[in-house]
Amino acid sequence: MSDTGPAGAQAIRRHAARPHRTRGQHRASWAAELSPLLAGTQRRYTAVVGSAVAGASIVAMATAAGMPSGEEPEPSRAVSDIAALAAEASVPEDALPAGASDAGSVPAGAAPGEAVAAADTAERVSPVTAQDAQVKWRPMLDHITITSLFGQRWGRNHNGVDFDAATGDPVYAAYPGTVKHAGWETGFGNLVIIDHGNGVETYYAHNSKIVVAEGQWVDGGDQISEAGNTGRSFGSHCHFEVHVNGEPVEPLNYLSGVGLDLR
Repeated sequence: MSDTGPAGAQAIRRHAARPHRTRGQHRASWAAELSPLLAGTQRRYTAVVGSAVAGASIVAMATAAGMPSGEEPEPSRAVSDIAALAAEASVPEDALPAGASDAGSVPAGAAPGEAVAAADTAERVSPVTAQDAQVKWRPMLDHITITSLFGQRWGRNHNGVDFDAATGDPVYAAYPGTVKHAGWETGFGNLVIIDHGNGVETYYAHNSKIVVAEGQWVDGGDQISEAGNTGRSFGSHCHFEVHVNGEPVEPLNYLSGVGLDLR
């Protein structure tokens, strides 16, 4: 487009930085000028537009004070455009929670400092609620009656704890894991070993029947065997051990430490 018009017309020179402006004349509306500044969050542009409306109102009042009595000043284009932007930036009252105002959903009448603090707090609140751990240790029998403890017995260490059980009673995995051993083991009779990871294993001995296979994954509470009197045993029961990094530990203390108190 040429900078020269019809014969006799004055040449139009445009600003290099802002080509939509012409010297001596503003052809873009105030809305077009302010829109880029209002592209942020609603809270920011509401504050900007509010300040602009307040400034425009003061100018309008000063202009009205200097006019003869009875004459009403015509609102300028700037005031009209800013008022329109303020209306667009406002949040409808029916979209706000009951008792809240436009300023960050803070109850009406709150001090400015309280409004800012409430808005910041609302932004930092997490929608995630804390919950208890879903995986828990479980009893290995339906009914727990302790008949023998961990420690020295008959000149040797008894590496587990014995629970009274009738032959055929279901025996359950105390915690999720992979079946490491499922078969006969001298002294233990029919033995199930479950690897729970992190160096922790549990032993279930003297079973009359095994109902899982090596390599099988079991969850806590899944049946793995039936109690019995196999191996070196003097009556039907469930012998239970806990091993950490290959070494047997006192089972009842360990279970208590992970949230399962059987005593």
